[in-house]
Amino acid sequence: MKVSSYIKINKSANEVLNLIKSPNNLEKFHPYCISNKVDIWDCEKSIDYVNYYSGKIYKRKFTEWNENGYVLDIYDEVKTATISWIVKPEKTKSIVIIEADAILPFNNIFIRYIVFHLYIKFMLRNYLNSVLKGLKYHLETDELVIEDQFGKHDWYSA
Repeated sequence: MKVSSYIKINKSANEVLNLIKSPNNLEKFHPYCISNKVDIWDCEKSIDYVNYYSGKIYKRKFTEWNENGYVLDIYDEVKTATISWIVKPEKTKSIVIIEADAILPFNNIFIRYIVFHLYIKFMLRNYLNSVLKGLKYHLETDELVIEDQFGKHDWYSA
């Protein structure tokens, strides 16, 4: 079940890609991330960990790495989502799209549909919007994003 968000950034696609493809990148722009520790940093073989202010820690395993971005899987104890980062050039600007394909732990298709459409998609979209606002802020100001800079999140804020 997919949710996506996008933002226009006043930087070239190369500048955006250089940031999002760098190790520990989330520490610069992610408003809910305390740390982003790298296990392996080698394109589609990369593995890192996102430690949230809420205490939650997710493992990220990259599966694709291309000229426009990458795809990664998120793990708690099991795989919980596949995330795509896509950067599209637009003259001197960029459009950055994040798409999250959530894997919900409900066997019943009706329950999965209801939970997703009444709760998960709104929480996930809010989260993606905040991450993209952080990316834009950092790239356009060269300042680090602080905790909850774009509002608290029930899943990931302290």
